[in-house]
Amino acid sequence: MKTHVWAEKIDRIVFKIMYGFSLAAGLALVLIAILSTADSLGTTIFSKSLPNGTDWVAYLNIPVVFLSMGFIQVERGNTVVDLLSNNFPKGLRKAVKVFGYLLGMAMCVFLCKCEFSLMMDKLTSGTRSSSAANAFAVWPFAAVIAIGYLLVALAFLWSLFREFLIAPERRMGALPQPAAEGLTEETEMIHQAIAGGDTAGKAQYQTGTKKQEKEEH
Repeated sequence: MKTHVWAEKIDRIVFKIMYGFSLAAGLALVLIAILSTADSLGTTIFSKSLPNGTDWVAYLNIPVVFLSMGFIQVERGNTVVDLLSNNFPKGLRKAVKVFGYLLGMAMCVFLCKCEFSLMMDKLTSGTRSSSAANAFAVWPFAAVIAIGYLLVALAFLWSLFREFLIAPERRMGALPQPAAEGLTEETEMIHQAIAGGDTAGKAQYQTGTKKQEKEEH
């Protein structure tokens, strides 16, 4: 499969953008841990909990989930049920993947549109996290859900393009399983080396990839 250098550059850019949003999701997870610990200690030691602590912890789970989904897709961290697909002909296997990308993208675009409408409704109505006087507005979290669906839709779209533009072993993210992608014997050896903790083998593969890029230039 011919790999386009310009597509690899776009692949790196998309990967970094999705990775940046996943870092924001990680930060939200750290905040959840801090708030939960502080609330527990405050209740135990001082008999006083954090104001809206439970609400903040609940709503911070939204960015943890939705800001990381796009990165999971481009990083190929999603679960692939390949018990049947591994036995499909190569053309049918690719057709199933393309259909999955299109279906996933369509669903995420639809859900993004619905969530955007919900966000505008919560914004105009001034919906808050609770009836407490110091409760916070919830529309920013609805906006995060809409952004999350948009990121996944873009991730599905790019995954569809790179299916035809970049060889599986040269895409950003985790290396795919050889049986699922029909990779070369060389790439399968790389998988075995990495699985065995051979970082030198992985570095050798990356060096060879960069050398091939220079030759194509």
